Amino acid sequence: MLPRRHRLPRRAFTSLRHAKRAETAHFSVLLLPSGAEGGCAAIVSKKVARLSVKRHLLKRRILSVMRPWCLTHLGIVVHARAGSDKLAFSELKEELGALLGRLLPQIRAY
Repeated sequence: MLPRRHRLPRRAFTSLRHAKRAETAHFSVLLLPSGAEGGCAAIVSKKVARLSVKRHLLKRRILSVMRPWCLTHLGIVVHARAGSDKLAFSELKEELGALLGRLLPQIRAY
């Protein structure tokens, strides 16, 4: 679980229309405009993982990979896509880390 100051509040989700987007086969990342509130969020729908146990496991894994990029001045939202629940953690970490690194090159993680 992320600390409260690193979580993206619900009211910030209204500005998703103007977000910068990057995608891979298993994830879609949205970077909110700089004027928006900062924090991180992971969205895993029932289409991706039917059971809530799998949805929460995938969400915890995504947030653990996102933790170094969760700054209070940036808003980052990760949408999981179909097939991402079957990835091993090492594959998830590699794919999502590369995607976030490409989107936010100025921030070093790990």
